[in-house]
Amino acid sequence: MPEIKASLAEPVKKAKLSNTGILFIILVVLFALFSYVGRPFFFSVLNLVPMLNNLSFIGIVAAVLTMVMVTGEIDFSIGGNIGLTAVLAGFLLARGIPGWLVVIIALCTGAVMGAFNGFIVTVVGVNSIIATIGTMFVWRGIGYTLSNGESILAMNPVIDFIGRGFLFKVIPFPIVLFIIVFAITYVVMNLSKWGRRIYAIGTNPMASYLSGINVKKVKFINFLVCGITASLGGLILTSLTAVGMPQHGQGLELVIISGIVLGGTALGGGRGQILGTLAGILILSILYNFLTIMNILYFYIQIVQGAVLILVVATYEIRQSRAVKRV
Repeated sequence: MPEIKASLAEPVKKAKLSNTGILFIILVVLFALFSYVGRPFFFSVLNLVPMLNNLSFIGIVAAVLTMVMVTGEIDFSIGGNIGLTAVLAGFLLARGIPGWLVVIIALCTGAVMGAFNGFIVTVVGVNSIIATIGTMFVWRGIGYTLSNGESILAMNPVIDFIGRGFLFKVIPFPIVLFIIVFAITYVVMNLSKWGRRIYAIGTNPMASYLSGINVKKVKFINFLVCGITASLGGLILTSLTAVGMPQHGQGLELVIISGIVLGGTALGGGRGQILGTLAGILILSILYNFLTIMNILYFYIQIVQGAVLILVVATYEIRQSRAVKRV
């Protein structure tokens, strides 16, 4: 009997739902609501497949940018990278360069852009916000120069397949790329030594350095990979639109960063989950898609985008201040 009483006296621990779990619940609720309000157009193959394709190039960039942000850095140049990649692809195709070679050149160019960002942040020591805003304008300016401010037709079997092809005639190829990138990023961040270094650097860069972690190397490589994935996103967008435009990717950096912060990644680094990023990006994607389906003017959608960004960042700051007060 005493043993029974003792067990009954023990406090029952309540299961606490994680922030990521809450986001996925919100996602399901929003999807059900939008499917009902926006019927029959929202929940239809004609809408869902293009929405998932559009989500794919945003999600691919968001996955790797999450790693950059967890280290305490940020990359605002991804929109300019996408625009330059799109123009470069159209420019090269117009001059008879084979599609497979265009893809390689575009991804290598993305690596150079990412490496340049990493160099000026880690070696020169420029703040990543200032550095990448600067390179964003540089990349987009080069795109406008290369295209003379005009759209360039970008039709080629290889390029077409990247954004509009189907694997096994069923699965859209951009979704396949999206799943692969997210799966790799999840493994890296949660199951690898590199991921542990990323979190350690974001939490305390000096302590990480003193413990033997090459902080500059980790940040540099993250920026480099982010440049490659931004260019991959640019190729997908070029394929979806069949043109290379210097305007491609304009404003997408804010949407992507909003989704990452909404997913729980700390602006100051040290905290963030790839599944949270997935939930955040999905929520914003279906929200903007629903607004488009409901024939809301793009200008109003921009207002919503700005309001969402302010709300997400404000919520993060409030959470941070409350956490500090508890300490």
